[in-house]
Amino acid sequence: MTPQNIRGVIFDLDGTLVDSYQAIYLSFHHAYSCLSLSPLPLEEVKKIVGRGLSRTFRELLGEERGLQALSLFRKKYEEIFRPHTHLLPDVRTVLEELYGREIQLAVATNKFGPFSREIFRHFKMENLFTVIIGDGDVLQNKPHPAMLYFALEKMGLKKDDTFFVGDSLIDIQTAQNAGMRVYAVPTGNTTREDLEEARPTAVLPRLLDLIKYVP
Repeated sequence: MTPQNIRGVIFDLDGTLVDSYQAIYLSFHHAYSCLSLSPLPLEEVKKIVGRGLSRTFRELLGEERGLQALSLFRKKYEEIFRPHTHLLPDVRTVLEELYGREIQLAVATNKFGPFSREIFRHFKMENLFTVIIGDGDVLQNKPHPAMLYFALEKMGLKKDDTFFVGDSLIDIQTAQNAGMRVYAVPTGNTTREDLEEARPTAVLPRLLDLIKYVP
């Protein structure tokens, strides 16, 4: 795959395009407090949320309490996520530049789908994306490749025309499971060294460097 035949880019969300960890932490804290549980510290919350919260709460608290916690989390998150979610550096520049080059853009994230789409409506950027896919939109979350296959179908592209961009080991694994190239950025909770060990196509110092890989 050369830069000349790239027609689409699929992005992860948290840690790649946005920082919403404060909103996640506050909503986690609310859910645990309502259930009379000791809230988890921020750093612990950051480590455990990557596979989607429906799975995370179920693994932490069991089926029944996990469903209660998820409901409490989502209600609180809906109230607070807009002021506590921020675009990461260069994100708007990169997305608008790629869109201006007629590159189709998509998001594939384990964040709840409606919240993921609302984030970009909040930033008035939803028009940049062909599709935004999250938890609940396909049968299996990342690292299963279902989200990437769904995005490719919606964009009308083949995997050789497209690559994935993410900040975590789950993102790298997802792309590898789909047989796609993947560029990793150390802007989330995974170190550059750990990203390199997972053997993505490349680790980019910053998201802005992505532009050189697209015509």
